[in-house]
Amino acid sequence: MRDNNPKEISEKILDQAIDEAFKKSNEFVEWFLSKTNFKRERASYFWSRSDNPWGKVPLNIKNPKTGKTEQIKRDSETDVLVVFESSTKKKFALHIENKLSKGHFTQYQPELYSERAKLWLGDKKYCEYTDYETVLIAPINFYKRNFEDAKKFDRFVSHEEISILLPIFKVE
Repeated sequence: MRDNNPKEISEKILDQAIDEAFKKSNEFVEWFLSKTNFKRERASYFWSRSDNPWGKVPLNIKNPKTGKTEQIKRDSETDVLVVFESSTKKKFALHIENKLSKGHFTQYQPELYSERAKLWLGDKKYCEYTDYETVLIAPINFYKRNFEDAKKFDRFVSHEEISILLPIFKVE
């Protein structure tokens, strides 16, 4: 596995590879969108960032001691944010979290993805997208090991699948 290699490819390098694939390959865009609810949209790449856009995000959680709902604010980031534009000029975004095989989620990380995506709806800074999905990309073994949290994302795309088009994602 790539994880045991001292020269392991970093998450940041993989984030940049995904970002570049969206920018440069219509084939990759079509393939990736086919994995989402946007598969019927005739859309093209519009804009993206893989420099971990982040911000403070409010999240309602249940206090385990009192059972009451409380709001917390957490700094959190999106690994890759990509915005597409459909033939009808509708803009939608994918908020992508990329994990390595031995990685783990931070507390509330899956929940914060959706909350952040909602918070950024219509924001000029993020190209005023009007719809979104959250996507986890990771090796299958990460997904299985973290199944309960992983299923909080709208979609899962494995590194193994991506490696067909982007060999840098090959899990050895």
